[in-house]
Amino acid sequence: MSEIIRRANSKPSSPFPSISTPALKSKGKATTTDSSTPGPSTPASISATYSPYMKSSRRFLSRIAPLHPNRRTPPPPPPPPPPKKKTKKELEMEEKWEEELVESVGGVDVWAAMEDAERKEMRKIKRDREMSGWED
Repeated sequence: MSEIIRRANSKPSSPFPSISTPALKSKGKATTTDSSTPGPSTPASISATYSPYMKSSRRFLSRIAPLHPNRRTPPPPPPPPPPKKKTKKELEMEEKWEEELVESVGGVDVWAAMEDAERKEMRKIKRDREMSGWED
């Protein structure tokens, strides 16, 4: 278990990097220990291992669900709710505003010759004026 944690902590993206001992040089190269001292001199054995799971039992660790690389992506968010239906009063107001706009541009022929974007913009301006109480 310690070896697995040590290998995981040695990765550059690990939140628990291996803690180096003073036996490591500042350039990151491992120095060999004195030949009279027993034990291996590999960098993995020199560095200390830290993990919050070190003292945990195997039973406790087995309860944690592993994150597999092939796990499913979460489902997309639900679609936005449909727009609120307009009341009869709102529909009548919009019809009245449209008739006023048709008269202001010069008639149905001119209104029909305009592009949809222009008509939409005029409706929006008219709605903003009427709803905010702005007068000419």
